[in-house]
Amino acid sequence: MANNEKIVIFDWGGVIESHREGEYSLNTAITNLIKHFNNDADESDLIKRYFEVSKRKLKKEFNKNTWFDKIKNEFNLNCSEEEFYDFYIEEFDKIEYYKNVVEYAHSLKSRCKIAILSNLGMIDKQRLDKQVDLKQFDYVWLLCELKCRKPNPEIYKIAENECKIQPKNILFIDDLKENLEPAKERGWNTCNAFGYELNIIKEKVNKFLNK
Repeated sequence: MANNEKIVIFDWGGVIESHREGEYSLNTAITNLIKHFNNDADESDLIKRYFEVSKRKLKKEFNKNTWFDKIKNEFNLNCSEEEFYDFYIEEFDKIEYYKNVVEYAHSLKSRCKIAILSNLGMIDKQRLDKQVDLKQFDYVWLLCELKCRKPNPEIYKIAENECKIQPKNILFIDDLKENLEPAKERGWNTCNAFGYELNIIKEKVNKFLNK
């Protein structure tokens, strides 16, 4: 029987979808996307620049142009918006993800509530849904809908207020320690692990649910 007084919250990137070197990861897809429309783009700081542009857009430093406009200008891409997004969807759908983590998350529904908390753009939501079947989750908190990104303390407050579960009964799994600090400060339980470390995730979840 599910324990509705406890919730396990999963990050997406790094925990469900691969960010691991050597696998077809997010960074691989980003590099292929940019190089597809500008083969001369400098790869040395490509990933860093890509994410910096995305973060600045969220902060509303760009109030006239779209995210696509800024990525196009940053990397001098030769494409239309339609061409860019068509290739984006095709390329990013190739990113590897941990099906065993998804299966494990779904299996927890018989023991507690489950949720996803992710710095996700709107274009990526369809990919996330393909991977995890979002309707299986009790709560889904995404950057693109909340207009707030981890580790901003506000996104944790929103999640806590919506699920109405005490902080001591929340477990948050994320691959980045910086995203876990605000959760710890609120009294949440945390687990710092990647998706390929499912044994660590299982151990932490079992300890959390059994205490």
